[in-house]
Amino acid sequence: MSKKISGFSKLTKQEKIAWLVENYFNNKSEISSIIKQYWNNDEDLQLLHDDFIENTISNFYMPYGIAPNFVINNREYVIPMVVEESSVVAAASLVGKFWSTRGGFKTTVIGTTKIGQVHFMFAGNKEELETYFNQNKVELFAATASITKNMEKRGGGILEIELVDKTAKLANYYQLHVTFETKDSMGANFINSCLEAIANQFRNDSIEILMSILSNYVPECLVRAEVSCTIEELGGENPQKFAEKFYQAVKIAEIEPYRAVTHNKGIMNGIDAVVLATGNDFRAVEAGAHSYASRSGQYRSLSHCEIKDGVFKFWIELPLALGTVGGLTALHPMAKLSLQMLQKPSARTLMQIMAAAGLAQNFAALRALTTKGIQHGHMKMHLQNILNQLGATDAEKTAITSYFEKRTVSHSAVVTQFNALRKPTIHWVDFLNFEEVRAKLVTLKLDDRPVFGKMNCQQMIEHLSKVTQIANGNWPLDVYVSEDKSARRKPFLDTENELQVGFKASFLSEEPKKAMFNSIEGSIDDLIRQLEKFVTVFNEDKNRTVVHPFFGELDVEYWKKFQVKHFTHHFTQFGLV
Repeated sequence: MSKKISGFSKLTKQEKIAWLVENYFNNKSEISSIIKQYWNNDEDLQLLHDDFIENTISNFYMPYGIAPNFVINNREYVIPMVVEESSVVAAASLVGKFWSTRGGFKTTVIGTTKIGQVHFMFAGNKEELETYFNQNKVELFAATASITKNMEKRGGGILEIELVDKTAKLANYYQLHVTFETKDSMGANFINSCLEAIANQFRNDSIEILMSILSNYVPECLVRAEVSCTIEELGGENPQKFAEKFYQAVKIAEIEPYRAVTHNKGIMNGIDAVVLATGNDFRAVEAGAHSYASRSGQYRSLSHCEIKDGVFKFWIELPLALGTVGGLTALHPMAKLSLQMLQKPSARTLMQIMAAAGLAQNFAALRALTTKGIQHGHMKMHLQNILNQLGATDAEKTAITSYFEKRTVSHSAVVTQFNALRKPTIHWVDFLNFEEVRAKLVTLKLDDRPVFGKMNCQQMIEHLSKVTQIANGNWPLDVYVSEDKSARRKPFLDTENELQVGFKASFLSEEPKKAMFNSIEGSIDDLIRQLEKFVTVFNEDKNRTVVHPFFGELDVEYWKKFQVKHFTHHFTQFGLV
């Protein structure tokens, strides 16, 4: 049956959800509940979110964190960050604090020019096109007057319109290359509206307009952020060595594209988080930054490093087309809060804040890579995610975090430690505490049913007695356990592990033997006698060894270890521990 649907956008939100779960999920009620549990209880606020995009059925939450202690151009900031990747906010916070005591971040805006283009085809004479363009250029500006009026009041507008010949790369292809200043607005709608007005004014029978659209490649909308200090101020055991390794790591990213991509991804970890928090377009920012990294014809690092005259300098230069008015920044309550947190910055100031956040993230990553390794900090944060997935309590988180302080974190290792922590405490039986052994055994009744196994309680007591007799030497068994098998099996006795249910030595029969004594009391008395003899025979000959039918030749210490496990196993069988 086809799952295609017509008129989906006209359905209510409830109807959209009903159609979705009916056609694509089996556990319908559960899926519907998951979708609805992320709705905001404030109906007006939820409606606001619903109207951001089309066909909205729920909200997708992302963590909203803050990175304090940033000093940018001598002004203190706390930076909001929206990101799902662990360690990003922590790294930014640490580096912000680190550089706050070393002069902070120094930033400057190099340019704020944005680009839009009218793409068209023209098969005629180029000189005629140039003449037509020059004759109509004033009219092209005039065609946008109603659109640019308010922008011009704020000091923005269209800066220039140029005719660009691209026919060497594509036959008959030309552009109108338009530069803009949009001030505190990101300006996407403004630019596109202007371009369409220009295209309509420019078109004629010989000019075929293909499209009019802004460009997210804005190489003249540039910002620079920098940190610097003396090498000694970097601190650590060997600041000179650290600076040199750091410098080489940056140089590798400048020449090696495989490294540069990951290097720049780390920068964008910091920038994108602030872009999202302020309601800006992270996809546009990403596209522009990575294009800028490829402007030489090879993809390269966005950041750079220099060591000169004992001074360490680290900086970044990249394009950032941002807005602080209009769009989502004016609609989303959290975006507005973020801008208030950043002290209501202009678009120019926001460019500088984001550049500092990106440089901080890059410094954190390179410092980790060239010292302890990137996983040291990252996996500690990942550890908390794993523990949350496992449903660990605060006490368990503290214990496991402490355990991995100097150990390598992996998912399987965390799960193993978590399970060990959750594993019930084993109450080992002190088989040489005769009074305690007797006190527990006398509580048993013949009709008590075992938790596992076939023996009744009296057969179990006599079984413990019989095995003790092997150690005592009064139940000789004709068994042989090779040294190889013994070497493999004996280490188990040194562990904290219990004997597994179903463990049975080969000398034992399939069915339990009939009880030898007339009562449970008689069997208990015999067991205590055998335990007393166990102590006596090994005291008389401390070097004595006796072959255990499964573990091989054991001395007194290993017999004691076995007896503790054996008694605990059978006491557990009848719920005595």
